[in-house]
Amino acid sequence: MQQRLFPLLAPALLSGLLFVVSIPKFDQYYLAWICLLPLFLARHWLSIQSHFALGLVAGLAWTTGRTYWITETLQLYGALSWATAAATNALLILYMALYLACFVAVCRRLNFSSPLFAWSAASIWVLLEWAQNWMLSGFPWQFLGDSQYLNLPFLQWATITGVYGLSFLIVLFNAALAQALSHRAFIPYLSLPLFLLVAVHLWGFYRMHNVPNPPTAPLKVGVVQGNIPQDRKWKENRLAWTARHYAALTRDLAAAEKPALIIYPETALPLYFGDPLYATYVDSITALAPELDTPMLVGSLKGDSQNRTAPVYNRAFLLNAQGEVVDYADKVHLVPFGEFLPFPSIFQYLGGLTAESGIFAHGERHKVLRLPRSDTSFGVFICYESIFPEITRALMAQDPDFLINTTNDAWFGTTAAPHQHFAQAVLRAVESGRAVVRAANTGISGLIEPSGRIAYRTPLFTTVGFAIDVPLHQGQTIYTRWGDWPLMLCALALTLVAARKIVIRNRG
Repeated sequence: MQQRLFPLLAPALLSGLLFVVSIPKFDQYYLAWICLLPLFLARHWLSIQSHFALGLVAGLAWTTGRTYWITETLQLYGALSWATAAATNALLILYMALYLACFVAVCRRLNFSSPLFAWSAASIWVLLEWAQNWMLSGFPWQFLGDSQYLNLPFLQWATITGVYGLSFLIVLFNAALAQALSHRAFIPYLSLPLFLLVAVHLWGFYRMHNVPNPPTAPLKVGVVQGNIPQDRKWKENRLAWTARHYAALTRDLAAAEKPALIIYPETALPLYFGDPLYATYVDSITALAPELDTPMLVGSLKGDSQNRTAPVYNRAFLLNAQGEVVDYADKVHLVPFGEFLPFPSIFQYLGGLTAESGIFAHGERHKVLRLPRSDTSFGVFICYESIFPEITRALMAQDPDFLINTTNDAWFGTTAAPHQHFAQAVLRAVESGRAVVRAANTGISGLIEPSGRIAYRTPLFTTVGFAIDVPLHQGQTIYTRWGDWPLMLCALALTLVAARKIVIRNRG
């Protein structure tokens, strides 16, 4: 039995290990360039029928490494037993593993000797990543291209192709290397992919060192990281303390730095902002704006304590220097099970996750807000929205000067999740060509430059207020202008390859 399983388990688990070590927290991003190699080479000792199982086991290892933290979150905040939480997490892991299983099974049926094999494999991969982006509301968590968030020269390619283009080149190299090793012929298989990779890296170096300076001076922005644990955040008896806590941090920050805008994290005030029931707490925060003569962006909720059927929105309220709400941005793409309950007849047992914060309503659209007393504008995307490239593209269509990502990652404790989440915000900065200011309740907060360079980041679970000089950029990247054109190109290429096979088969 062990002799039969080893040829399947060894490459699958090795592939999973290489991928997991390439992403946060380990961040050994260079290992992503060989993480698919064991799966491609396994074709030499596994039957064609075994490759779906090979991909499934590898997919289980890959997905466990990037979503293992969900079990702890469900157990701590969903009022579930460890066994139920683990079983629920296992369902998600199994679902996501199916994508890699399908990829490996389909690639096994391609002509491994053909120079088109690597290009076809890379095209299949990015189309499967795209499917993950929208299936069942979408969960594009830690795509293969996201692993390269620290590889700044290569990362510049995302300004043209988005994260899908990064994934394409990584898979292309993995597949071409497998062919070269298998056939002991490096020039026919590796020469073009290697040339492309060298060209992309050289262009990335050039771009990083030759980007023109922004036409306007940077904007000093303050961020307050309140660092309130999730098990205390939503307690009614903690509201007065929370308001005093944020007020004290804000005054200290403003006195030391005098920022032009102060940002609070997602739902920093866990109450219905503007509701008379919470007026005492809200007024203590809105009074800060005229006191400090500084606009503020405050994460809170929009709802009605007197009408439990009224919609509740996860909202960022923009206050002018007089403390008046002049605009807002709502969260549009909500977190399944955390902010709404999909398929409630099946997943009713997960209702504990929304018991304290409530079921949220989807915002109407992604908005760009204008800083009061200024021509400067910024796009706001909240928490989970940072993992979807199309959301920052929607904001870029409104041409903001920079982007703000507010979030509450306290759900995830000290697991890899906050680090993985932050890494995906880096991709959004590069794709959009805009600086991203991140304000997180318990961290990681900071500033990501348009090149992807992390100019500043806070540790997890620290209470801090800080100010950063945010560069203000203009113009559009090729990606924000043309969108996911690599996906269309991949679909067209696969269609042509399939058509060619059909023609050859009919002629034969």
